[in-house]
Amino acid sequence: MKKDIVYSIRMSMVVREALKRAAKKERRTVASLLDKIILDYLEEQRYLLPHETGSDRRTFQRSKITLPATTLVENGHKAESFPCVITDIAMGGVFVTYPKGSRIKEIFMQDLDRFNLAFKLPQTGEELKFECDARRMVEVVGEIQVGAILSEPARQDLEKLRSYLV
Repeated sequence: MKKDIVYSIRMSMVVREALKRAAKKERRTVASLLDKIILDYLEEQRYLLPHETGSDRRTFQRSKITLPATTLVENGHKAESFPCVITDIAMGGVFVTYPKGSRIKEIFMQDLDRFNLAFKLPQTGEELKFECDARRMVEVVGEIQVGAILSEPARQDLEKLRSYLV
């Protein structure tokens, strides 16, 4: 949606600091977070419809799944692996969840955005590995959610993923 109007608001310092913390946690700017909060509210209350806001701007159709996976992170000279679950996948990205309290949160909070994701396709058992760039991390009740894009995926792995998604 084209943003062609500037709107200014007054708020307390406490609210402003809370917005800054929330934006940092979600890896957004405060302006982006406020825009999301406003659009979500207007869509929820049906003042705007998703097609009016262009809410789903993704290039590829997403598929809801529950697929066990492993996140591999190189943290300095040490590599660590974390169990996770892919809950949403597309040709361009993934949505991964980790149990609340997972050390992965500390790693992402240290501005480490790149990780490797490995999982097996259910029908063939073939293992796919993708390098991913985290775009957003949110902690919700019971879990940590990370949205990421696939970074320069290997052609053969993309073809296998495409076959799985079709």
